[in-house]
Amino acid sequence: MPSYKAPAREITCDWMVLAGKELVFIALTCCVSSSDCGLQAPLSRIVGGDDSVEGEWPWQASLQVRGRHICGGTLIADRWVVSAAHCFQDERLASPSIWTVYLGKYLQNATSHTEVSFKVSRLFLHPYYEEDSHDYDVALLQLDHPVISSPFIQPICLPAPSHLFEPGLHCWITGWGAIKEGGSNILQKVDVQLIQQDICSEAYHYMISPRMLCAGYHKGKKDACQGDSGGPLACKEPSGKWFLAGLVSWGMGCARPNYYGVYTRITQVLSWMNQTMS
Repeated sequence: MPSYKAPAREITCDWMVLAGKELVFIALTCCVSSSDCGLQAPLSRIVGGDDSVEGEWPWQASLQVRGRHICGGTLIADRWVVSAAHCFQDERLASPSIWTVYLGKYLQNATSHTEVSFKVSRLFLHPYYEEDSHDYDVALLQLDHPVISSPFIQPICLPAPSHLFEPGLHCWITGWGAIKEGGSNILQKVDVQLIQQDICSEAYHYMISPRMLCAGYHKGKKDACQGDSGGPLACKEPSGKWFLAGLVSWGMGCARPNYYGVYTRITQVLSWMNQTMS
């Protein structure tokens, strides 16, 4: 297991000036702290349409090989990103050294002052991951150096093992998925509704395990597609903080009626995640 030291409560920060197209502001940049998780930048706002706003989803990661976006991921601690194990099941993608993780990224075809890249020092797949069923579909990536937080780079909160994400709750999936051939250049967002376990299990002929969570709509239309694999299913709590409910895992096609998106249920793999990060 890797050596990991939780960030201290008191953090030394540096002042940094960030210039936007029509906005100049001063922001504190600090080492990522788990106590400050799940917060969107004050400048971001939810707007209509599928395109996100820069800084709206500051935990979103782009996992790339040789400059090509392969999977999504989520920042959960100052040196840790979580994604789906199936992103790494091909032996050509199993080595951590070939991966680059981008945080603060908004456009795939352009580099922004908001983004930072990291190499992956260690890669962990859940020992019970099953390639055929996608059960235990979770992986952890240890970054080569600590993340410095900014309005565009923040970790999402991890739920407690007992945390219950109620069916009917509206949550969000994000990524550069295949809304058209070749995926999207702009980070996309889609709202989905959490589905009762028994309803989803019946739709998929009882292939849904306790480590899986379903979200979407009976009529389809909204879903995560290729390119979003491993990305976050994020739910906002009344406190205003965002929590990671799931990871984009699998489904039948994309946004098909009667078939929901299937996600790795974070609360069911949390003990392995915490053990690996310690």
